[in-house]
Amino acid sequence: MLKKFIITTIFILSFNFPAKANFLDPIQLEAVNAVNQYLNNIEHLEGDFIQINPDTTVSDGRFYIRRPGRFRFDYSNPDHLVVISDGVWLGIIDNDLETLDRYPIRSTPYYTIFKKNVNLLEDARILGIEYYDKFLVLSIEGLSDEEIGEITLHFHVREEINESYTNLELYEWYITDAQGLETNVKLSDIIHGRVA
Repeated sequence: MLKKFIITTIFILSFNFPAKANFLDPIQLEAVNAVNQYLNNIEHLEGDFIQINPDTTVSDGRFYIRRPGRFRFDYSNPDHLVVISDGVWLGIIDNDLETLDRYPIRSTPYYTIFKKNVNLLEDARILGIEYYDKFLVLSIEGLSDEEIGEITLHFHVREEINESYTNLELYEWYITDAQGLETNVKLSDIIHGRVA
């Protein structure tokens, strides 16, 4: 069932394409540029994750991100799944069924945020941005039919500069499919800079 949710999340996503982000005020532009800086300064990130699926079931495991484009999500029992990207392909390995499904990474919302040179003002449509004292919420989608899907990133805003040379820290995201179903991934125990 979890495998079905992951595949559905990748490919049955929203195709609404609103106008590009010319509606942003100077503070919002500064916030988007801070997100760009944060994402571009990630070399290696790892930690634990909890995934809340559209049917409210919960999965968990360990994640590893190594930019550009490479990441791995190892799901704990009983899911026995691995979601992995080499920067070109995204693969879903089902260890129980001994299967591998592959999809172009460009067709997922992850492409825009983990590519080599992240510039969300040029490479994504800004769907919404909310900025609070301690939190920043940014919703984006890709610009082309290749990069489909909507992803909403949630950041903590810290008082001090962190390992990514900004005061932001990504702690969760939501992906919404065409049916309005959400998958939420929450990150914890994040470590920066460890060699993968």
